[in-house]
Amino acid sequence: MNNVKSRKIINPTWTAAVVFIVSLTIVFFASRVLYQRTVDLLTENLRERISTVSITAAASINPKDLEMLQVEGDWQTPEWGRVVNQLHKAKYSNKDIVFMYIFRRKDTDQTQMEFVADADSIDPYANTGSDPSRYVDVNRDGKLEPDGPDKLQWPGQDYPEASDIPEAFAAYNGPLTSEDLYTDAYGTVLTGYAPITDEDGNTTAILATDIKADDFFTITRQTLQPFLIFIAFLTSIISILIVFIIYAWKRYTESLEKINIQLEVANEGQTNLIHIINHQIKSYMTKARYIYDALLNDSDYGPISEKARPMIEKGYTEVTEGVNFVQDFLVASNIEKGTFAYDIQPLDFKKIVIEVGEKQKEIVKEKGLSLDLTVADGDYNIKGDAGQLSQAVKNLIDNSIRYTPTGGLKVTLERKDDKVLLTIQDTGVGISDELKPRLFTKGGRDSNSIKININSTGYGLSFVKGVVEAHHGRVWADSVGPNQGSTFYVELPVS
Repeated sequence: MNNVKSRKIINPTWTAAVVFIVSLTIVFFASRVLYQRTVDLLTENLRERISTVSITAAASINPKDLEMLQVEGDWQTPEWGRVVNQLHKAKYSNKDIVFMYIFRRKDTDQTQMEFVADADSIDPYANTGSDPSRYVDVNRDGKLEPDGPDKLQWPGQDYPEASDIPEAFAAYNGPLTSEDLYTDAYGTVLTGYAPITDEDGNTTAILATDIKADDFFTITRQTLQPFLIFIAFLTSIISILIVFIIYAWKRYTESLEKINIQLEVANEGQTNLIHIINHQIKSYMTKARYIYDALLNDSDYGPISEKARPMIEKGYTEVTEGVNFVQDFLVASNIEKGTFAYDIQPLDFKKIVIEVGEKQKEIVKEKGLSLDLTVADGDYNIKGDAGQLSQAVKNLIDNSIRYTPTGGLKVTLERKDDKVLLTIQDTGVGISDELKPRLFTKGGRDSNSIKININSTGYGLSFVKGVVEAHHGRVWADSVGPNQGSTFYVELPVS
């Protein structure tokens, strides 16, 4: 017996680990992309909102009030109170705004900026005194940081950080927002800028609005967290399913190996059986037929009594049937395995059909049936094995004769474009629904077929199918039903 090579089975544990790592990597990069996309979308929405708030607040500021706020002491003027209160109202109407202030270019140096007013600086010194009741938590973080985010402003105070913010100067030309989130001494923010213009449309100052980025990132995380949890859960489920599938596949391949081994044994047994049938049984039966033939036809063995002759003729017929059965079985097996060698030569298929048909007329006559052979005019030159095609045609006609108790057969050959079509129509028992799916398979018979023709080998039609398909043709059958007759078709390509 041939050795069966063992399959290399995939280790489910390692495979699952690899799949899990790959899944985590995909989730990580997908999350990064999704996170950045979400940040971009939320930032864009935030820009629109801050821009709207800044423009609206800037429109409420009287530029003439700003002209009166030039030096530190001007915080005590009515104009200061009006401007700061307007900023305070606008800021605290939006809970996530942390800073709102006004700045402008210095008269002495247009490349530098100075503060004009701040939303929380109604008293610029509130956070530097000793009275806690006056303290102002500008960025609303619960901590007092007078020199940091809670630093209060007064008119004319220097704003040196503005020199590093291009948008602070670009805002003189129109409303805009900072390109990206940025971090300065007061934290990470996104800022919107809106110009404050005088009656002539000239920009006199810039109103800036800051939103703290910490809250922004929190919102982003809260938005993404449920989705990321779902992705992680889905990845885990997929990993578990993959482990299960690999485990099942491992069991399947192990079972398949066992089946392959069993098939190897069965195939070896079948090969040995075919060898025995071919070299032993067929040989014995052929010799027996030769003996019967010699007794019936060779006068050297003396005359046969009339009483013995029917028994010898019966023996000859039975042995001949046995030889035909073995021959059909061996040929069908070789065709199925693809080991049968065909002798392909140019031939006239019409001559084959006529020759076989004429010979079969004798058998038909003995059974009390009729055989009508019709060959239409035309070219029937094909390429094929004359011997095997003759046997295939004979098998089809024999099959119809065997299963036609009364009536007869019509054999027709005609040319259909680039095909030749052989049709064999009988008035026999028909084809049952049980038999139709396996009519042309090896040993294909049903219970009714065995009752009608006990000597049928069951390999004749399988042989026909193998021969016809080897010649690049096709064979099929039609039947209305039991006792309605059958029609067999063979289609072959012309040369």
